[in-house]
Amino acid sequence: MAMLQILKNLDYASLPISDYSRNYILRLLPNLDYYLEIYHRCLHQMLDELGCPATDVIMVDYGGGHGFLSLAAKTMGVGKVIYVDANPQAVETVQAVSNKVGFGPDEMLLGDASALRQWCLSNNVIPNLLLGMDVIEHIYRLEDFFADLFSINPTLPMLFTTGSTPFNPYVVRKLHRVMQSDEMGHGGESGFHALRKKYILDNFPLMKDWEADIWATDTRGLTYPDIHAAVESHTPNRLADPYNTCDPATGSWTERILPIEDYQALLLPYHATLSIQNGFYNTHRQGVKGIFSRLFNRLPRRLFRPLAPFIILHISHAS
Repeated sequence: MAMLQILKNLDYASLPISDYSRNYILRLLPNLDYYLEIYHRCLHQMLDELGCPATDVIMVDYGGGHGFLSLAAKTMGVGKVIYVDANPQAVETVQAVSNKVGFGPDEMLLGDASALRQWCLSNNVIPNLLLGMDVIEHIYRLEDFFADLFSINPTLPMLFTTGSTPFNPYVVRKLHRVMQSDEMGHGGESGFHALRKKYILDNFPLMKDWEADIWATDTRGLTYPDIHAAVESHTPNRLADPYNTCDPATGSWTERILPIEDYQALLLPYHATLSIQNGFYNTHRQGVKGIFSRLFNRLPRRLFRPLAPFIILHISHAS
């Protein structure tokens, strides 16, 4: 695959990007063929379903990160690709990579779904496809997210991949450990619980330490403004899954695991249909891992779901 070789041969050390972005890409490179396969399969599926020439497609790469999905879309002939990410370092990275390889997304936006909505309204652009790879599990308020997207296009087809699958018990246990680590702190850094407690003590100086500790627990999953409102109104935030947690400064969830019913309820007001597809294992690996990957991928869909490494959320509207 030409794109695979282009990205693998790129001199990332020479790119004007952050160390975090550079190291992230370097960790990705050994399995890049697997990730590109995911991108191409998802793109092929959605382009086939749209039933129009790829050149007529206006696609949003939401939470695009390093931008490799946007690059894949352009190599497949997508007419217009709008890249969106809330992280300035991510936007800086896709700009640098695109400049180096000579192609990339047609628009690069810094911001969230609200920023995308404003840009689309200002530029009279109506996307007819949105893809998000490993992003939906991090979005703070999904109700606001979907409201913004469906205000742009009420029948916008969407596809999201997420490793936060509620069906795979091994993945659930693994992610719960990651959540607990972020919540309680690791590597000498304060955890989210400690950050919430400090905020509460700083903003409610008459509160006792033990009370602040309780409120820090009861505001898990909230950002600082929402923590303030919850404490002021004496309204604890009780999460259905007590492991889920988010960064109180940014609202970014730590690989949040949601039941499929929660996604369906969020989509109900928009008369959108949600279907779940199994992800697949990396068959590009050599040796025993590659053999087992191929064996697992051949299992019947229902048997494979509790083993699938990720799931695909496909959102559509009845024609």
